[in-house]
Amino acid sequence: MNPVPRYEALFKAGDLEGARREATQVHERNARDWRAMLTLARLALVDGEEALAESLLLGVTRAGAGEQRESRLVGAALHTRRGEWNQALELYRALVAEPSPPTEAFFGLGYVRVEQGDAAAAHAALAHAVSLEPRVALHHFQLARVLFLLDRLEEAFAHLELSLHLDPWHAPSYLVFARALEAGGELEAAEDLLRQGQKAVPDDVGLLKALADVRLARGNVRGAVSAAEARVRVEPEGVAALGHLARLRVTERRFLEALELCHQLEARGMSTGLSRSVEALVFEAREPPDVERALAAWREAVRLSPDDWMPPWRQALLLLRQVEDGPPEAVLPARALLAEAHHRAPQRPEPVLALARVEARLGARESARERLVVLLRHPSLEDDWRAQAEALLTELG
Repeated sequence: MNPVPRYEALFKAGDLEGARREATQVHERNARDWRAMLTLARLALVDGEEALAESLLLGVTRAGAGEQRESRLVGAALHTRRGEWNQALELYRALVAEPSPPTEAFFGLGYVRVEQGDAAAAHAALAHAVSLEPRVALHHFQLARVLFLLDRLEEAFAHLELSLHLDPWHAPSYLVFARALEAGGELEAAEDLLRQGQKAVPDDVGLLKALADVRLARGNVRGAVSAAEARVRVEPEGVAALGHLARLRVTERRFLEALELCHQLEARGMSTGLSRSVEALVFEAREPPDVERALAAWREAVRLSPDDWMPPWRQALLLLRQVEDGPPEAVLPARALLAEAHHRAPQRPEPVLALARVEARLGARESARERLVVLLRHPSLEDDWRAQAEALLTELG
């Protein structure tokens, strides 16, 4: 049996730079060493360099090793990275059908099945990967994600705990765990977990954003801002980080600082729907409100964030305030915006209630009633929204 090359052992142990250094040295000495090329292809996938990984795999094939099990595993991983699920599935299914299939094939098969929406099949594959290599944190993490999809929450939490026990520096485990706690209303526990994760991985921007969000949900604006500021220190040029901090500056009513952050993005040609929304909120908050500039900013926010329901909804509300005492037809531009907001987020109650009020004003009372009846059928509708919808329905008669 051929000994495992040192670079492969280093890669498996997580020493990526050591693996890269040694595999590169071997490849420079022998350009046809397919195992070195394969390790470099794996590293290219880790780095997100798909074209380089594909080029190295072609080199492996030219060296006569394209049908080696390891080569097919890397090829399947490349298809997975590109979202080519059917090609990846074909390779992984062939690999798990072989005698003594590698754990990596079951893991990859489970991952692909999740992406294809087949949680039951994913569970079977990932559970087998865990049984084969129970000391790998990533196996427990992915299995936990599938268990959440299957509503097997207790088991999911157990596997997330194992994932963090095996790898306390795995930021995604903290994030998934915290989101599950938030969904269950356990905001304090979610914050505690995120703080623990942030101590373990202090520069992870995902953890910092989640920490800011959960603190804001708990009413701790200053704590949310502190996390957002830390995120900006980690990625000072990050568009999302700057936009997030700008939004929190509005919450603090530090409007000039919020605008300054938005202007930084605009000067770099990197304005986003969020930054334009922040500008609009600042202009609305002025005394008196700068309606013209607010509407212009909302229009840009609607354009820059085509999937976000909030900008068209907020722009519509501002327009409605301007025509409150005008003729019924004055609300038509706002109605179009509310229809767009409802199209973007059919389950959100805010656009539905606003649309019903606008349609009632236009005399389309039956259409307004139908919207409210449909909204009230949603079993997860919060009590406050349900009360508003019922009151408006009663008012319509």
